[in-house]
Amino acid sequence: MKLNELKKYSQNNFDKEIIDRMSKDSDTNLNNYIINVICDLLQNIPIEESLINSAKENINKYEDNNIGKLSTYISLIPYVQLKLKDRNDSYIIVNLLLEILISYMVGYVNEEAFNNKLLEIKETLQISEEFYKQLVYYFASNKLNIVDGINKKMK
Repeated sequence: MKLNELKKYSQNNFDKEIIDRMSKDSDTNLNNYIINVICDLLQNIPIEESLINSAKENINKYEDNNIGKLSTYISLIPYVQLKLKDRNDSYIIVNLLLEILISYMVGYVNEEAFNNKLLEIKETLQISEEFYKQLVYYFASNKLNIVDGINKKMK
């Protein structure tokens, strides 16, 4: 699936706003964004080497759907930041999202808790169910590119 194909699944203004912004870029650039965020978090946040290795192992073991959800989570964080920009606690909320992301990758947060946080993001942004499913599917279908990119960058 191509990024532009997601437009046909947008069902409300929030969906349209997200896909319009995402599709201004290319599929490759969006996937590279996901790769770069993951690698930057793992390489630039002071965590033990064993946790970095756990994250790499986990990412390589993830099923397509796990990569789809992980990538969807990452791709939606900037939209949460935009939506909450006028709130005093927006910085705290975004930092918490990043902490949960890292904790999930290293194995401290289980899949159910991570999925629940992703659903909270979906609700915060008022994304339709159909668009959400297709966004996850889009990233899941790009699993090989995303995981290969992470592996190359994390060597």
